[in-house]
Amino acid sequence: MTKLQATLGVVLVLIGLIAGAKILGAPKKAPINLQEARAKGNPDSKVKIVEFIDFQCPACAVGAQYLKTFFDQHPDDIYLQVRYFPLTNMHHHAMISALYSECAARQGKFWALDELMMPQQSQWAQLISPEPVFQAMAAQVGMNIDQLNTCLASDDARRVINDEKSLGQSMGVASTPTYFINNKMVVGTKSLEDELKTYFPGS
Repeated sequence: MTKLQATLGVVLVLIGLIAGAKILGAPKKAPINLQEARAKGNPDSKVKIVEFIDFQCPACAVGAQYLKTFFDQHPDDIYLQVRYFPLTNMHHHAMISALYSECAARQGKFWALDELMMPQQSQWAQLISPEPVFQAMAAQVGMNIDQLNTCLASDDARRVINDEKSLGQSMGVASTPTYFINNKMVVGTKSLEDELKTYFPGS
């Protein structure tokens, strides 16, 4: 081995070590906690709500708007977690809307998509296929469309949705929206309003 070859060998080893150090030292992006991705508000608040939702359910859209307004008034006093309960026997787009929402959660975009999807429910619910609308919404909120489509085609997202529906059924959920407010079951938006008024008189 010549002196030049030895020198080149040392240089290549150093380059490899530096590259390896950069890879090892690079901060790893923490995986998204999917339950937290579908939650908002103050986890330490006195009122904790778990909502079982069907995104095509008209009453759920009303409830979503009510809760959004309530959150604006009490931003630090409520913690809301969303769980899936698609009523596929009643709503043709219940599962696909839940799938888009779950895939959005996996990109940290659940609430961004929700704030487009729910107010426009009456429009996309009438379509033969709402997917072009959902794809446009996903792009609007900055989702990675390739990752979205991979997620939509996976069995895992559908399994999560079905598992949460089974959980709801085991807890007595039969319709949407059903809320558990501090573990008390409350069915429907009117009952939700009445129950929250016991915690926030005058709201």
